[in-house]
Amino acid sequence: MDYELFLQSKLDRNSLGKLVEQYVTESVVEKASFESNEEEIVIGSKFFTLHLEIEDISDITFVRQHYNLDVNVCIRTQLFGSTFSEGIEQIFNIISKLIKHTEGNLLFLEDGSTQLLRMENGLLVVNNRLDEYQTKYLTPSLLLLLDRPYIEKELSS
Repeated sequence: MDYELFLQSKLDRNSLGKLVEQYVTESVVEKASFESNEEEIVIGSKFFTLHLEIEDISDITFVRQHYNLDVNVCIRTQLFGSTFSEGIEQIFNIISKLIKHTEGNLLFLEDGSTQLLRMENGLLVVNNRLDEYQTKYLTPSLLLLLDRPYIEKELSS
């Protein structure tokens, strides 16, 4: 399953990549893989891979215009089907840590269009207009992992 995490951060991409690597290692309790080139930083575990974009900012421009949200980082996320349940929990643990560390806007999209989470000006919103599959995994217990109060409302695609 593919997701995209957009956020606003004051950190340079390499520092953010190292921070995310640390969070992945802490969350999955094993050393995360880390590869970097001029286009992206790739961080991996047995549950998912994260691709932090360095060069291609077209997705960021689209999110700024389409969702009217000021962000400057895109992290593409691919969860592995065989470990999806564990992987999505780890992703939410990492998102929780990023929310606390970056203190900026955040958008978590499924398949590049469906807003699942949106944080703007400190207010976390969870989309309550979900399809049958999203309702099965975006549960109250998963949202508790964010360790942050939130409101539920319909978010546009």
